[in-house]
Amino acid sequence: MLLRIIARNVGVSAVLKLGSFLLQFSLLPVLIRELGKAEFGVWVAMQSLVLWIVTLDFGISTGVRNKLVEAISLGQHEKARGYVSSAFYGQVGLWGVVSLVALGLLTGLKLPWNEWMNSTVSNADLSLALFFCFFTFAFNLCCSVVNGVLYAHHWNGLTGVVGVTASLGLLLYVLAMRSLGYEISLPSLAFANFCTFMIAQCFLAAYVFGVFRDLRPRWEDFSVDAFREVVQLGIQFLVVELTFLILFVMDRWIVLKTLGPEAVTDYEVVMRISSIVTTGFSLVVGPMWALSGEAWAKRDRKGMDRLWRIMMLAMLPFFAVAIALGLIINPLIHTVVDRTIQLSLLTSVAMVAYCIVVVWSNAYAGLLNGIGRIREQMICSLFACAINIPLAFCLCRSPGVGIAGALLGTWVALLLFAIVAPFVWINCRNSCES
Repeated sequence: MLLRIIARNVGVSAVLKLGSFLLQFSLLPVLIRELGKAEFGVWVAMQSLVLWIVTLDFGISTGVRNKLVEAISLGQHEKARGYVSSAFYGQVGLWGVVSLVALGLLTGLKLPWNEWMNSTVSNADLSLALFFCFFTFAFNLCCSVVNGVLYAHHWNGLTGVVGVTASLGLLLYVLAMRSLGYEISLPSLAFANFCTFMIAQCFLAAYVFGVFRDLRPRWEDFSVDAFREVVQLGIQFLVVELTFLILFVMDRWIVLKTLGPEAVTDYEVVMRISSIVTTGFSLVVGPMWALSGEAWAKRDRKGMDRLWRIMMLAMLPFFAVAIALGLIINPLIHTVVDRTIQLSLLTSVAMVAYCIVVVWSNAYAGLLNGIGRIREQMICSLFACAINIPLAFCLCRSPGVGIAGALLGTWVALLLFAIVAPFVWINCRNSCES
């Protein structure tokens, strides 16, 4: 049963992620050609800016996922519907107000966006495009309860359907506009992007709530107390998410400041190669979240032991792939990327160590997040965020270290949770009845 659920979700996730990658890759040259290289850069920067802002969603999407897993595992369907309804209407109200405020600020303050983004597009067009980008992310957050239902019923692989459908819709829109001879502007592209996500989310929501009718959000099931429960749990996840977002984003900035822009390119190549291991393993971790939460809700020690054994065995091939990539990384880069890039032995070793600690940490994070035990992870993430920046700066400036300093700094920062996590899991496991 467990292996079938894991295999199903890993298979579906892999297919959807591959489809999304191919569509995004196909869209890349088309958008660059239609917008121009400069305005395409503005489009990417615009989405990144908005993504940073909407990350502050109070962890509601993650909190409702855990609450749903617990309630459905215990057969408490009325309580589960209360969480779905409260999270949905709570987010609609929250992001509806924030979107109106954002629209007023963007159109009323007349901020010099074109100067800040080095763009020739008018401030009015940039403000409108920014609003549509913001509203797209806000709309997706309001629909996050759909993903929570899929996770709770062990169909998390289907959460990638929206991304694939939206990417396909945007690609078709750009190709249609080009064939009809219409010019694509940033506001029209941002609006089309919103429409594709809206359509994809509505279709997925209609399907999910058509299958799980008892979980359809209803206004009469909205509860301030239930929404507060979701937010209180979600804020803890938010702290972890923000600290790790800062952790991984700051490394590139540190490399830029200490070693120069060319070193950032080398570092980015290393991170893309390491993502073969880290992203691949994330497909395995995905189903474990809900399975772990279900076992914990039932206080099923045997089930938790079974999940732990599966996770430990699943890590081994990824460790092997990490070591293999470390051995062939320079020939691989010379063949696939650029012959002028030559990484040091220390960088290769640091990449392998980085991959191993990320896989190990993610394995336990997936298990512990499912049961809502994140206090230790929150403390460790704050510690990691505090030491990573000064440590990476010192190591990158050390003679003969180079970009390996950023990798080693992250490895040391993540090491605390990698050591603490097994003991936390043992404590949770021992608190269950045999």
